[in-house]
Amino acid sequence: MKVLLALLLAVGFALANAVGAGNVIREDFFDPSLLRIDEKKYLGGFVMNTEVILEDGSRVELYDLFSNKPTILLFSYYTCEGSCPIRIDNLNKLIKSSDSLKNRDFNVIVLSFDEKDTLETLKKFKEGHGPFTTQWIFGLIPKENIEAFTGSVGFKFFYSERDKTFVHSNVYIFLAPDGRITRYLFGINPKERDIRISLAEAEGGKITANSVIDLALLVCYTYDPSRSTFVINPALIFGGIGLASLAGVVLLAFMSNKLLKREVQ
Repeated sequence: MKVLLALLLAVGFALANAVGAGNVIREDFFDPSLLRIDEKKYLGGFVMNTEVILEDGSRVELYDLFSNKPTILLFSYYTCEGSCPIRIDNLNKLIKSSDSLKNRDFNVIVLSFDEKDTLETLKKFKEGHGPFTTQWIFGLIPKENIEAFTGSVGFKFFYSERDKTFVHSNVYIFLAPDGRITRYLFGINPKERDIRISLAEAEGGKITANSVIDLALLVCYTYDPSRSTFVINPALIFGGIGLASLAGVVLLAFMSNKLLKREVQ
């Protein structure tokens, strides 16, 4: 029994360490660092003021949407089957569950970088993932402005024609009310504390760089040369599986320990 318990614990901790370190990504996968944003180059700079097409078809200037509020900018595309909806859903759930965020005065602006997106795909996405709190604004960028606009904040992406997939960064971009970039938060599952602090920084115009970035969660898709195709980033999948497995191992170990004590008695 003791041997079995030790083995289970060893397997559980090994799995947790492998997931935490991003070891689930094979060395021959697409290098996610290629999509990393050069924060030193863009922090403190101003996002380009572009025309935005809102879901009702009206056209406004991006800076008019700020309304003197701190803003979280998300780049997405509305037909994404990877991390885009996960990243948006997680932030929406976080805002709904936090009184300090739900009642805070800020914007979340989601803009598509896919020139093929339409008002129909936008509305379909919202219907499938809402309802959203009042902070959220969804829109499209005129296709002739997409490259310049995404480039103004260092956001990188490319399209795999064969796989019909965009490969892009997973990032929440925080903007001051005057349009200056104050922080990048990478990943798909932000913490309430990080969002709250980043909004406070944006409101005060404080510029903050990340000290550590988990490259395993930086991009939505990775390239698997064994199949010659882009596949969903395994870190996004196995991260949750690893935590669930560890919890199961700990529970099994606890139950085994109780049975062992009973046998001794």
